[in-house]
Amino acid sequence: MHKIIITIFLFTTFLSSSDAQTVEHLSSYKKQGVVWSAGVFKSWLKDEFVRFNKIGNNITPVFLEQKKMGFALQSHYMYKPNKWFGIGGHIGLGLDVFSSIDSPVLLIGGSVSFGKNHQFIFDFGLADGKKKIIRDDIKAALMNTTYDDIPIIHDQTQVNTAYYFSISYRIF
Repeated sequence: MHKIIITIFLFTTFLSSSDAQTVEHLSSYKKQGVVWSAGVFKSWLKDEFVRFNKIGNNITPVFLEQKKMGFALQSHYMYKPNKWFGIGGHIGLGLDVFSSIDSPVLLIGGSVSFGKNHQFIFDFGLADGKKKIIRDDIKAALMNTTYDDIPIIHDQTQVNTAYYFSISYRIF
């Protein structure tokens, strides 16, 4: 008998709590606000560097480029035209995992979110940061000189801007 009373009590409690949620409450959602996300990014900022191939006594330079990519932390201001989709703008920082430059990449641009609480966010825009460069005069000197030993090239950097894309997940 006690089990039946407890079951009826729990069932009526469940019904009363679900009745409290009206259709209006279920269809409402927060239209705009600030969202924080973490994810990965890839930019078209390119680090330039040189490697040397040594075959026998002949040393030749090989010039390579690597696009910056890594982890991103971003703050978004989002507007939701409907419950499952949002648009907005963002600003954030990216940390390149392949570069030896101890400087973050500034990320700024537009955002598109999917999910009831902006769970999945796609970002696009401009990445601004330092990149490694090899000046044209150094490239020409390396190509036109014969080396017996591998020369030491000192890294130079410059600030540059390029496009980027990121995928992130809401953390706050």
